Amino acid sequence: MSYTEQEREILNHWPTVTEQDLVRMNDLFQHYLFFRRVNTLGLVTIDLRASCCGHQEIRPVLPRTQTPEHRELLDHLKHKEPWTCPWCGRSVRVMDLSRAGKRKAPAQRELTVLLHARGDALYADALVLRKDYEDDASLTARPTAWCSSGYRFVRGEVMQADHQVFEEKPVITYERDKLGRRKLVQEPFKLGSIYFYQHESYSILNREALEGNSFFRYCGYFHHWQARPGGAKGYAFRFHDFISYLTAYAIYPRQVEMLVKSGLYQPLADLIVDRKKNAAAMCWEEPDPRKSFGLNKGELSWLMAVQPPMEVLAVRNYVRRHWGKCWDLAFCYDFFNLWGVHQAPMEVLRFLNRYHLDPDRFLRYLDGVFLQNDEYYATLFEVYRDYLEAAYQLGYCMEHSKVLWPEQLYTAHDTLTAELEKRYTEPKGKRMAVDGKSRKEKYEFELDGLQIIFPLTAQAIKREGKALDHCVGGYAERHIRGVLTILFLRKSDQPGVPYVTIEMSGNQIQQIHGYHNEVGTGAQNPRVVHKAFLDTWLRWLRAGSKRNEDGTPKLPKVKKKVSHEPATRTA
Repeated sequence: MSYTEQEREILNHWPTVTEQDLVRMNDLFQHYLFFRRVNTLGLVTIDLRASCCGHQEIRPVLPRTQTPEHRELLDHLKHKEPWTCPWCGRSVRVMDLSRAGKRKAPAQRELTVLLHARGDALYADALVLRKDYEDDASLTARPTAWCSSGYRFVRGEVMQADHQVFEEKPVITYERDKLGRRKLVQEPFKLGSIYFYQHESYSILNREALEGNSFFRYCGYFHHWQARPGGAKGYAFRFHDFISYLTAYAIYPRQVEMLVKSGLYQPLADLIVDRKKNAAAMCWEEPDPRKSFGLNKGELSWLMAVQPPMEVLAVRNYVRRHWGKCWDLAFCYDFFNLWGVHQAPMEVLRFLNRYHLDPDRFLRYLDGVFLQNDEYYATLFEVYRDYLEAAYQLGYCMEHSKVLWPEQLYTAHDTLTAELEKRYTEPKGKRMAVDGKSRKEKYEFELDGLQIIFPLTAQAIKREGKALDHCVGGYAERHIRGVLTILFLRKSDQPGVPYVTIEMSGNQIQQIHGYHNEVGTGAQNPRVVHKAFLDTWLRWLRAGSKRNEDGTPKLPKVKKKVSHEPATRTA
């Protein structure tokens, strides 16, 4: 790792830990008053050690020397009893060392972010603190500390120096100008693989450094963000998004301040948690909320009161841009909720735009189909989409109203998909097959009792659709031609038994369904049931579908966990 001259200068002048910092770190831990009775040639003494202030002394137990204060101390020396330190006044728990065994129970780990202000910059050190009491010297020692990551925040730039045990020097990354989808600056205290991070919560020390900084004092994290609905109430102790919030504020200070003070928390949550900028719903370059969201006063009031997902605004803007319609925000919210978790609203709109269908006419038609069949709207949309794509491939007139809006959707769907299958069926005795060696190598996968199978023939896909009572048979020809990819999810101990069918577009799952599309069967969504397996498979797929020498999938390497072993001990 080579540094620029500026980076080297920053690292050399990084703020150091002060005595006050050490005291505050120590106060994060449970405090103990340890004692041990020692009998030396008939002389009984008490060895006292306080973990809170480091005080230690040996007192004789002699009746003639007992003062009221001494007698009070002796009366409170009971194992595991709460008390107050007689020297610093902190709350402590009394611990008899003769009954503490190997002293593993009092050992504790704490995660904290330590703040320092220097000039225009705000520094944050993510520290892993430990205290154990394995020997007598450690009873009164300060916690040991290991720096996981260091951050430097200035207007328009965030620098992270990530300390990793397998790297000789800190790995430096930046956020500048605009926050992208890729997370460059990360929350500290990462757990899990390189593709998924689970961040532990942490405390924040030296909050006055934030309040004293001329730039970050207005960020609103403690006064507004943490007090939001669903956030921490009052003077919270532990946090999990502080670094991400400061990063967003450094890049978009006026916008973040506007959002958090006006109570528009959803776009900010999307930004700092998922790095989702909602560019289709708002303009991050505009600090005025009405101009940023393109709303009038009444619409902005509704947005602040309801706090809908930002996809609602994306729906409104998409409909306005492509059809010139001004849908009411409440109607856009209803449209968003119409599809549940099974279908993305924007996918529906993009489909309608591709076939030049009026969205209002489409919704009226779907309402009529719903009255006839009483199915989920997401299911009805999938049936309609399959029907329309089949009509397009068969050469039907896509401007004729009877083609676009059939009176009996399910009947028309079954008729056209059957006609499509018949058209592409080869003479008897021959099988419609694809040279799928490369695609087979790309997609096939097996792990934890499940496997992905790539079908090589149209007949296999048709059998799958018949067995699971869904319309995948109509996709056979497009699978053969490579327009899309159909895959079978099977149980490893029953590879010949149809279980779940997947439609892929590149490395993205378009559809995934089991028997009868889970409609009326009581079955759960396979995307939810097999989420862990599917996520692992997709990560392997996007990493290049690499295999070991024996042909088994070579899973992406798991990032080594950051060691929490202390590097130095503070006295």
